[in-house]
Amino acid sequence: MAPMVVVVNPGLNRSDVNDQITSTFYKIQSSIHSAFEPSDNVWPVEVNYTYCAQFVQRPTAEEAMEERHLLDSIAWPDPPVKGLPVEFSSNPAKSYYVIQGEPEQHIGGQLVVNVHVHNFLGLPKRHGGDFLTARLHSPKLGAGVVGKVHDHNDGNYTVLFPLLWAGEVHVEITMVHPSEAVVVLKRLRKEQTDTVIFKSLFRSGDLSETTDCDMCLPHNQKPLCNYTDLETGEPWYCYKPKKLGCDTRINHYKGGYRRTLFNKYEAQFFKRRHGDREMQ
Repeated sequence: MAPMVVVVNPGLNRSDVNDQITSTFYKIQSSIHSAFEPSDNVWPVEVNYTYCAQFVQRPTAEEAMEERHLLDSIAWPDPPVKGLPVEFSSNPAKSYYVIQGEPEQHIGGQLVVNVHVHNFLGLPKRHGGDFLTARLHSPKLGAGVVGKVHDHNDGNYTVLFPLLWAGEVHVEITMVHPSEAVVVLKRLRKEQTDTVIFKSLFRSGDLSETTDCDMCLPHNQKPLCNYTDLETGEPWYCYKPKKLGCDTRINHYKGGYRRTLFNKYEAQFFKRRHGDREMQ
């Protein structure tokens, strides 16, 4: 879509705008800034108490209600059909946006941008769930503000920006992940809770051993050392060394990431190509 020229007016009469304010140029660039507002639809959220069940205390009725409220507030829609070819997934290069309103805008007002997501075939998407971020910023002034993204759950989104200053600004809308990739991330959050590998070194004299550590470890595989914080109750465990005691632990560090997370089909949604997240 061709760039649109908009004037941000600091409250002057419209007849005075052209003499006081320079025009405002809106442009799409590639950037990631979190500003997602879920739609009014509520999707069921599964609460999993089986993970580390041996260490988890069941919540009270009040805690369960608060937990449900928090989970509902971050619920995300799934595509109606899963496992479709990648060509049917969201493609920012085929998607576009439309800036609403008159060419002249005023400080204190609100800029409305409509986003229309299409797939790789160029066809409109019929469901939501894409992870979009948006910001309005001025490189010259060093000022910026995030936009609120409203998911209509039909492939269309509305982005709302508050107009807080006058001058040249840029709009940036980025597809961080298509809805199909979000489904994969949700699965990994549920099934692969230990994607980061943590380790600790145990040492006594000339003898040293290294074992895996995490908030939860399968307790039926090896004996555990319990390092749960006595004040906060935050759990932390390490596998007990074969020859050393739990009191010989001397440090803690990140040992890398588990690589076998995606299958071949899922990995296609996380390939990065130059410019593939920019909208036109």
